[in-house]
Amino acid sequence: MTRRGKPTKKRGRPAGDRQETETRILDAAEQVFARVGYAGATTQAISEEAGITKAMIHYYFESKERLYRAVLDRILFELIRLVQDVTASGDDRVQRLETFVAGFFDYVARHPHFGRLTYMGSGGEGRYFESIVTTFFRPLFERACRYIEAGIQEGVFRRVDPPQVLLSIYAVTMGYFADARFISLILEKDALGAERLEACRQTILDTVMRTLCVDAPRRRPEPRPALPERSARPSPG
Repeated sequence: MTRRGKPTKKRGRPAGDRQETETRILDAAEQVFARVGYAGATTQAISEEAGITKAMIHYYFESKERLYRAVLDRILFELIRLVQDVTASGDDRVQRLETFVAGFFDYVARHPHFGRLTYMGSGGEGRYFESIVTTFFRPLFERACRYIEAGIQEGVFRRVDPPQVLLSIYAVTMGYFADARFISLILEKDALGAERLEACRQTILDTVMRTLCVDAPRRRPEPRPALPERSARPSPG
């Protein structure tokens, strides 16, 4: 209490500053974990990547394990939100499929190290990722399969194997970013540059729509904002 009997406000970081700092830490941690793995990553390396002190890492996330889990949470729940937004929209079945495929590509473009991050876990870290897949992703995958099956029954989608279609979309999209360095060397262009990303996204989208839809949309989707150039490329292997 103050001398006048008024309660003293607890001092802390403004909400905006805290969110900005957490985002910087998570961005840096995602880069470092993808570059050297969980075992090789240190809070010192992450703090240097983020341009903050090591003490700030522990203030916000307490430990490297908690930070790794926070990185996974941010990546994985962003995908869950995408699925929820698409399924809740009032668009028809074909439009929702189109929105999801394009949205999934944009999602992976924002997190090109997604595959490396999810496979590096060992011990408690690996079990944490497995629990997220079992609790959240498997139900979403099954829901997506039912969505395609319903479209087949309605005559909107061709008679395909729904799980395999979804896994193929996943594999093709993830594979492009996982092999971005190899693709850059083959094309002699930055595979993660805005021009190549847009070309890849449109090709995947066209392929999925023509493969799955009985009457594939004849017009190309509305132009989407170009993805920014990325300075960092996934490291080999």
